[in-house]
Amino acid sequence: MNNKKIVFICGGGDSLVRFRLEFIKRFLEQSYEVYAYAPEIRDEFLEELLKLNVKFEKISFQRKNLNPVNTFKSIIDITQKLKLHKPDVVFSYTHKSVVIGSICAYLAKVKSSYSLITGTGHIFDGDTLKQRIQRIIGILGFKIALRFNQKVFFQNPDDLKLFARLKVVSSQRSVLVNGSGVNLELFSVKPLPEEPIFLCLSRLIKSKGLIEYAKAAAITKKKFPSAKFLLYGFPDDHYDSIDEQEIIDNWHSDFGIEYLGFSENPIDTISKCSVYVLLSYNEGTPRSVLEAMSMGRPIITTHVSGCRETVKEEFNGFLVPHKDYEYAASCMMKLMDPELRSKMGKASRIYCEQKYNVHEVNSILLKEMEII
Repeated sequence: MNNKKIVFICGGGDSLVRFRLEFIKRFLEQSYEVYAYAPEIRDEFLEELLKLNVKFEKISFQRKNLNPVNTFKSIIDITQKLKLHKPDVVFSYTHKSVVIGSICAYLAKVKSSYSLITGTGHIFDGDTLKQRIQRIIGILGFKIALRFNQKVFFQNPDDLKLFARLKVVSSQRSVLVNGSGVNLELFSVKPLPEEPIFLCLSRLIKSKGLIEYAKAAAITKKKFPSAKFLLYGFPDDHYDSIDEQEIIDNWHSDFGIEYLGFSENPIDTISKCSVYVLLSYNEGTPRSVLEAMSMGRPIITTHVSGCRETVKEEFNGFLVPHKDYEYAASCMMKLMDPELRSKMGKASRIYCEQKYNVHEVNSILLKEMEII
């Protein structure tokens, strides 16, 4: 008897290892043959997949390009691959991958198709003519594609309510899960440094709240010169990207930010901090925050979709109003107290164990997909 097959479709292959590896392993445990489609993947992450006997297929796909010709080419390429591999299940995540992956699964007559909405991204940003057109296209794309899914998974209640209000997907096919979860064993508790060291891990784009992080750091450092502010990040070709050279040249002198480039190992990086900060404008559920919680770090994040669910106010951290860097600075100053950092760090781990255990999150997904 042939094993069943599943295809994962996403906009970046690295995320298959960084965010979905435990989920992939659950399918392998169920004797599924696993394929992964993405436009690119770093060699070290590809090796991880190949060790598990996951078959990787590079696809014609540009996640930030709305050119209809390129989109049509992507649909043809992915549909042909699906017809060749004949999967029983397709699981798509990240915005454009959800739209194109769901349509291709339908065209290839795949029996079961599922999508994970990892945030609304930038389709609801701004009000220029171009942004309004992109918003209309984005919503229409979701409406067309998600009708082909058996279930659509949401990482936070705000996104689920938004899609319901816009009549993108019915409530009967919508399922709320607690983000992607986090591996509590891998991201185990590490001792807090005695010094007040604040950390942000992020793509170098404004909507991750990096300007607010820098301004809050400058205010805090003026009053508490001993505070350190670390930023690990990497450039992203995005309409609101921040020039990496600008950060390298000016952010230390202007804001007191120590920029350390791309983090190869998030566990080692998070171990260096005593407080984790993410002042993002919008998220599905921020994975870096979950990792920091799991490792016992207090959290400062924004009171916006996806982020607000990770913090119980004054229990494991603080919630900051959107773009309010002065309030963020006041929260940083409160966490100059080492006893409060220790108390909230322990609370983060407890809250993470209660809500974000990756194995429990994956079990919900698998049950809803009728895999187990």
